[in-house]
Amino acid sequence: MKKSIFLSLLLLALGLQLHAQNTLQERLGYSADAKLLIIHADDLGVIHTVNQATFKAFKEGSVNSASIMAPTPWLAEVAAYAKANPGHDMGIHLTLTSEWNYLRWGPVASKSEVPSLLDENGYFYPDCAQLWEHAQIEEVEIELRAQINKAIAMGIQPTHLDSHMGCLFSTDPRYYELYASLAKEYGIPAMINHEIAALGGAEGTQPPVVINQILGAGPTDFDTDMAAYYANTLRNLEPGVHQMIIHCGYDNLESQGMSVEHPYWGARWRQQDFNFFTSEACAKLLEEENIHLVTWKELGALLKK
Repeated sequence: MKKSIFLSLLLLALGLQLHAQNTLQERLGYSADAKLLIIHADDLGVIHTVNQATFKAFKEGSVNSASIMAPTPWLAEVAAYAKANPGHDMGIHLTLTSEWNYLRWGPVASKSEVPSLLDENGYFYPDCAQLWEHAQIEEVEIELRAQINKAIAMGIQPTHLDSHMGCLFSTDPRYYELYASLAKEYGIPAMINHEIAALGGAEGTQPPVVINQILGAGPTDFDTDMAAYYANTLRNLEPGVHQMIIHCGYDNLESQGMSVEHPYWGARWRQQDFNFFTSEACAKLLEEENIHLVTWKELGALLKK
């Protein structure tokens, strides 16, 4: 009897060890050398143009994931779309900043509950540095919960969490730990790669799903050739599970008004992202490089196994 129990425990331990050694792509049912990619459009809800371009990129392009900013003015349109398209992969873009010059927003929670998150006009600060200087972590938690709960109350079933402008990836480990613990509480994955996971330190919360690389164009790419950056990145993608962060939109008056005096991640940038990821050239590259598109919904299913 004791021998039988010992063997059972040994087999269980070996099974857990083998599971831990499996790559994330193997856990998803692919080979260890498979190249898996989430093409993820940020900032749903910010303006009508961003919403419409992203919806079209879902339908006609290679975009297969997106995330929603709950404090922004066009959230209701996104909620209606999400309810009409429940199979889509749509997460919550946890938002603690308001970066545009004249399109500003504040918290979902009552301002009286989160005063440390607000500037003198009652808006979020424009960048992470100012947020980190003033914010109380307890008020950050109140606001993040309010954002997730509002989206759910409006009929959105979030598939994951991520962080607008990376403000939850602070050197203060409390931000990371809050981010990871909220994902665990709501039963969905958070966008975390190995570098982000290290922010929690040795005592940090280790998530059950950690992707390999988080990719995205930067100002240098915009100033040179965005399409070349994306094409080269796809050609050089290594085995693993990766996320490409893009921003869809149209270069029209609405988008230009949002991004006035703010060229990076603005109207022209978003149009170029939309153009590339809805192009035949992008679809052909994905096929030629044997890149498989996966979603956060698929990663989330691993949490239930």
